[in-house]
Amino acid sequence: MSEPSHLPDPDNVVAFRKRPRPKPERPKLTQQQIDEERARSRTNLAALIFAAILVVIGWILVQKLGHNSKMEDCLMSGRTNCNPIEAPNSDR
Repeated sequence: MSEPSHLPDPDNVVAFRKRPRPKPERPKLTQQQIDEERARSRTNLAALIFAAILVVIGWILVQKLGHNSKMEDCLMSGRTNCNPIEAPNSDR
C-alpha cells in the first residue's frame, strides 16, 4: 500500500530551527533616575498603607453602626433590657 498523496515527501521537508531571541538591553539609569524610582516606590507604599488603614477603619465603622442599629431596634420595640446576656460556661 502506498503513502497517501496529501502528505509531503520526507526528503523535501525543511526542518525549521528556533532562532534565539535577542534579549532587550536595559538602559543604563542615572543616579537621578534611580532616586526618582525609589521616591516613587516609597510614595506607592505609603498610598497602599493609607488605603489599607481606610479599609480597616471603614470595616470597624460598619460593625459599630450595625451593633448600634440592632440596639436601636431593640429599644424602639419597647424593650427595657437590650444588653446581651452572657451565659456562664458549664464544663463538667
